[in-house]
Amino acid sequence: MSQSSSSPLRPPPELATVCARERRAILWSYFWRYRGLFAAGAVFLLLTNGLALAIPAQLGHAVQLMRDAATAESSDLLSVRSEVVRAAMIIIALAIGAGIARVYSRTTIFNAGRHIEFDLRNELYTHLTRLTPRFFGSMPTGDITSRVTNDVTYVRLLFAIAFLHIVNAVVAYTIGIQRMVALDLSLTLWCLAPLPLLLFGMRSVIHALFTQTKVVQAELSNMSSRVQENLSGVDVIKAYTLQDREIAEYRALNANFYEQNVGLARIRAMLNAMIVLIANVGTLVVLIVGARRVIEGSMDLGTFVEFNGYVVALAFPTIALGWVFAVWHRGLAAFERVCEVRNYEPRVKEPGEDALTLPTAEERERLGAIELDSVSFAYEDSPVLKDISLTIPAGSTVAIVGKTGSGKSTLVKLLARHYDPTEGAIRVEGIDLRQLPQRQLRSELGVVPQEPFLFSMTIGQNIRFGLDALQFDESLTRRAPTAALIEGLLEGGERELTQEERIAQAVEIAALDADLENFEQGLDTLVGERGVTLSGGQKQRTTIARALLTDPRILILDDALASVDTQTERRILDQLKALMYGRTSIHITHRFNALSRVDRIFVLDEGRLVEEGTHAELCQRGGLYAEMYARQKLREQLES
Repeated sequence: MSQSSSSPLRPPPELATVCARERRAILWSYFWRYRGLFAAGAVFLLLTNGLALAIPAQLGHAVQLMRDAATAESSDLLSVRSEVVRAAMIIIALAIGAGIARVYSRTTIFNAGRHIEFDLRNELYTHLTRLTPRFFGSMPTGDITSRVTNDVTYVRLLFAIAFLHIVNAVVAYTIGIQRMVALDLSLTLWCLAPLPLLLFGMRSVIHALFTQTKVVQAELSNMSSRVQENLSGVDVIKAYTLQDREIAEYRALNANFYEQNVGLARIRAMLNAMIVLIANVGTLVVLIVGARRVIEGSMDLGTFVEFNGYVVALAFPTIALGWVFAVWHRGLAAFERVCEVRNYEPRVKEPGEDALTLPTAEERERLGAIELDSVSFAYEDSPVLKDISLTIPAGSTVAIVGKTGSGKSTLVKLLARHYDPTEGAIRVEGIDLRQLPQRQLRSELGVVPQEPFLFSMTIGQNIRFGLDALQFDESLTRRAPTAALIEGLLEGGERELTQEERIAQAVEIAALDADLENFEQGLDTLVGERGVTLSGGQKQRTTIARALLTDPRILILDDALASVDTQTERRILDQLKALMYGRTSIHITHRFNALSRVDRIFVLDEGRLVEEGTHAELCQRGGLYAEMYARQKLREQLES
């Protein structure tokens, strides 16, 4: 459920700052990538205008022929008629040729814009996958979605529509004014005289258009974020009967978006009115000055018709510029928002050429040694972990416990290198995590998060999610395992198993087999968005099976058994002990019942390591662990 706008809990977004020169350089790089298509489109536009602007000369010639024939005492009407018909046929041919060239110009340029949209959307999404939870924690999902979808579409229009009409206007004005000057220089100057004044007045309107466009797109992102959050948390909203409040807040957002959009529409209308005025002033000047010259006899009627044809032909490119200005500034505003994400550099960096690799099972009998050396971490200015030093031997099973907010889950994120320590170092197998490629490190981890996340696919697809990376990601040297998770679960001895057989083992170890029997389609059951059709315990056990299937070097269970009963928990832990033999398991939990079986327990309090030892040792000391354990036992007795 979204928070009230009066008391936002989300920190301000972390965005890249890109200056105008950098944005222009990036825009140019995309333009240059498809310069061939744009060049071809420009050639077709040149052909379009060359053919279209040849029509007024033929029209003027035909009119002058008819005028001369009407005033002459004797004329060869058949010859005049033949010339007029010939001019008409030429006009038809020119119009058809211009129409065909116009179709090709639009197709070519629009395709270039769609290629850029395709590339930009792919690159932006790829870049998003490189970013860390720090970024996504500061950016509403709806805002990110709006930038990847709506804003990228506006960038495509910037390249396609704006380029098309700007080039078209430049070519049309170049050809048209050249021919107007050749016919009558003074009338051309009269026609163009009002333009500087009107263009000067447009400057402030164009600036207001750019500013207001950014405001409208930001409001659209706010609405997208609110819709996304409310739909995700619809059950919570209904449980607390807050539908009316959320409807009222959405209406307020929608009303604000409406007002800003109306403001943008007013600015566009003002700009369009000025553009139409520019286009019509020229026609008015030609009618006043040109008509008088025709009456006085200083200009032929045919020349007047031809000149006026050029002015009329230039009216559409001029009027289209009003739309182009709107598209241009909307595209620039959208591209600025895209660049804020596209150019954001993740805080967690890849090691580069100095990257190291983890030792394999063939090189070491036990895997998963972890060392934290004076590790501290802070979210911006809020310290979470403070000077923690601990050692987890390879192949051991340990637990990390502590009160809510003590930093346990943050420690998991550091181990998976979603964040880097503010101070100190974390080592796996003696290697600093910052020297390991992130993909290699994470492919060796099996993390079951505190809040299980399932994708909108089948249970089987969710379970094999991590396995897919090992099978299809060529950057990973580690291949998909084929050995049995635990010998004896399936017949066949030490033979290589199919992935379907290994999935069946993972399902059994995670105690999900009984639940699957109740589903008519078994592993092929669709779980819905975020696994909505499954219970909390079923989702947790599905994520456990997903983590086990990759044979992780280090298994991290972040309160992963909180939603299962004690008997199921015991069954899962018994099988995990056999499965993870020779590899490291880390249990982060609030439930102390099963901690007597772990090798060592680390106790965190307010971000500091305050105790460590076995379950028996910590109970004897009478410290924080003994106090929390006693409270849990008392609570269980009261509830029973």
